[in-house]
Amino acid sequence: MLQDVPIAVSAISAKQAAAIGIDNSESLVTATPSLDFSRSGGFAAIPFLRGVGTSFAGAGVESPVAIYVDDVYISSPNANLLSLNNIDSVQVLKGPQGTLFGRNATGGVIQIQTRKPSFETEGNISAGYGNYDSAEGSAYFSTALGEDVAFNVAASGRKQFDGFGHSLTTGAETQKGWDWNVRGKLLFNLGERTTALLSADYSEQRSDIGENVTVVPGSIGAGGTPFAGAFNTYIDGQDFTKIRQGGVSLKIEHETAFADIVSISAYRFSKMKTRIDQDAGAAPLLTLDLTSPIKTFSQELRLVSNTGGAFKWVVGAFYFHSDSQYAPGALIGTIVDPRLMIDPTFDPALADPASRLAFRDTQKLDSYSGFAEGTYEILPATNLTLGIRYTSDNFHMKNEGTYVGNSLIPAFVVPGTQYKVKDSFDKLTYRAILDHKFTPDVLGYVSYSRGFKSGGYNLPEPGTIDTVAAVRPEVLDAYEAGLKTQMLNGDLTFNIAAFYYDYKDLAVSVSSTTSIIQINAAAAEIKGIDLDFVAKPYRGLRISGGLGVLDTKYKTFPDGPVYTPLPVFPFGNSVAPGDLAGNRTQRSPKLTFSIAPSYTFRLGEGDVTLAANYYHNSGYFADPENRLRQPSYDLFNGSIGYQFDTGLGARLWVKNLTNERYYTFLQADQFKDAAAFAAPRTYGITLSQEF
Repeated sequence: MLQDVPIAVSAISAKQAAAIGIDNSESLVTATPSLDFSRSGGFAAIPFLRGVGTSFAGAGVESPVAIYVDDVYISSPNANLLSLNNIDSVQVLKGPQGTLFGRNATGGVIQIQTRKPSFETEGNISAGYGNYDSAEGSAYFSTALGEDVAFNVAASGRKQFDGFGHSLTTGAETQKGWDWNVRGKLLFNLGERTTALLSADYSEQRSDIGENVTVVPGSIGAGGTPFAGAFNTYIDGQDFTKIRQGGVSLKIEHETAFADIVSISAYRFSKMKTRIDQDAGAAPLLTLDLTSPIKTFSQELRLVSNTGGAFKWVVGAFYFHSDSQYAPGALIGTIVDPRLMIDPTFDPALADPASRLAFRDTQKLDSYSGFAEGTYEILPATNLTLGIRYTSDNFHMKNEGTYVGNSLIPAFVVPGTQYKVKDSFDKLTYRAILDHKFTPDVLGYVSYSRGFKSGGYNLPEPGTIDTVAAVRPEVLDAYEAGLKTQMLNGDLTFNIAAFYYDYKDLAVSVSSTTSIIQINAAAAEIKGIDLDFVAKPYRGLRISGGLGVLDTKYKTFPDGPVYTPLPVFPFGNSVAPGDLAGNRTQRSPKLTFSIAPSYTFRLGEGDVTLAANYYHNSGYFADPENRLRQPSYDLFNGSIGYQFDTGLGARLWVKNLTNERYYTFLQADQFKDAAAFAAPRTYGITLSQEF
């Protein structure tokens, strides 16, 4: 039971998620204190938890907030813009993780569990329609294939035919897309003490949501591009991202006389294809055309005590291999005309828009780790938990060459861009927790933990052998005190935690000449409080909510990126290093708050469910410079549903009821202050049948 675990955890059930409109990974913010979940353009997830995260989402980058689906680590940011169909639950574990399972993480873990096969035949089907000519559907079926084998399959898809905006240059519709996915599982009972779960999934999505950007209202992009409107753009409207991903996993559990043996083997792949106009205008200054295939393999082995008693323990090992590539990456436009590199007197106005700089590079990672954690009841109702982990990350990077040319100059290899490099990072991390049960329903705890997040290379700009350097790993020391309570015979659950983070070498994104890269800031500190509650004051009535308070700052950051808007042609921004010590860290709102009431009552031959969700975000700075700010915003979601006893149901729903304007992407570079807005008001109806 989560109330007995001395860790801050926010949990969401499938029923809750459906009632308040949590249907993708980004919407988790409305039910999780101190979580921000946005996207980098249209191609990658950028979660921040308690102010810990990274806005850089290139190939080979791992987020400080680790995401798992069915106990399998999903490392690629391209693969973490997830549709939450067929879920059983979502748990958000806050703070450094790594002594109990999986990959090490500094910020926390988002653990998504989908439904297991049932030996009873069951299923459901649904179809929905909404504004912007959006259609969606899903299906689930599970049954036994014999006494010891069960099977399930789930599929879903969604397509938005009308865009939220359009290109003011070409008239093309923008901000729309489609996705579909399928997942199947086979559950084998291999005896009284052994089970095996074989899972496979595949999905595709194509979207320009978060792309075809405009500039921040009040700013002017390179070449004189003004703000185009909340969902409009001056780009030609052809920016897009297509992502294919899938994988297989095998989870084997075997019970022995003293411990449960758990083995999880997983292979995953993703392939991202994207086109991004970097200047946000009609001028052909720079377009990124990137293809990024990523393959991973992981093997986890855990031994978990099962004998009860005063001492409980887990021992495990985790191996992770990833192969991340740009194959190829291409930069197209006047800014990469080779004559600008060769001849400093060459007039940029004469540059060839067909100029092309292309590269193909690969980062391979082999990570080995061992971990152990034990909990001992040192006094009645008082436990001491000690955990330790050792991680060895071994990186290899290969740049096959950077080629540049245009319609007049044949492509040539930039000197020094064909090379191999390698780096290794080893780290010992640990944690200690002291908890005490004041009553059977009141648990208090204090903890200290050290987290470690892997480093790596800047694949979007591989550089030359003389300039390539690895990004150092992050280290976070976390101090926390919390209280987890249940009252009124379980009708009221209230949890609160206060924390302090000492954060070193955190990785932040900055603009280079042709792309966004990652550097290490020196140090930061994060202080905060988060709480969540669930109240059931009346039969059928449930009220859940949460509050997050953050106070953050960079303690030292001597060479941070400072962007200065150019007031005259060619406009855009100049970039120079500056001291950013004392600034707030990225995407760290001072206050987040949510409340979600739902009420189910009997009416006729079925049940009526009324549900709503309110979320408030006080705003945050999107950049370390604290120049680009997301203002405070409020979201209201709601639904009214009726389900007959026969399983037939209908639900009317609305998201962003007040049509609030807020950013899903906000970032500066030398061309502009880029902005893309989250979805406006959407609404529709969903029909379903359970059996």
